[in-house]
Amino acid sequence: MLGELQQVHAEILARIDEMDELTARPQPPMDRLPAARHALTRASRARTMLLERLYDRLIANAPESKRPAIEALKAEGKTGLIASTQHIGSWTLREIASRWPEYCTASAAIRAKMRRRIRSEADLIYPLLSSEDK
Repeated sequence: MLGELQQVHAEILARIDEMDELTARPQPPMDRLPAARHALTRASRARTMLLERLYDRLIANAPESKRPAIEALKAEGKTGLIASTQHIGSWTLREIASRWPEYCTASAAIRAKMRRRIRSEADLIYPLLSSEDK
């Protein structure tokens, strides 16, 4: 499972990097942006589904001291999903095209949260999965 989570994290980070590149442009690249947003959403959903399959096992097998942090990650994941869904819903392609600078700012904030989240998951979950594999 560790390899699968690492792979999903790598895919998300690659999609975030692509969004970084696209949102650094002075004009919205509407020929590439919809597919890039969709790819990031798809990768993020794959991570969420994987983690949802793992959480109960991680909590059951983790040292007592790690369980609250895992529970917090689980809860934060649901909050993050809601924020991401709201972001995608409010930033339609029409809104993006007409308010490009504002979209770039809002998108950068979401991507920064996603990067922090992946770091938190890696710091907490990778060692737990690694010890399970032994």
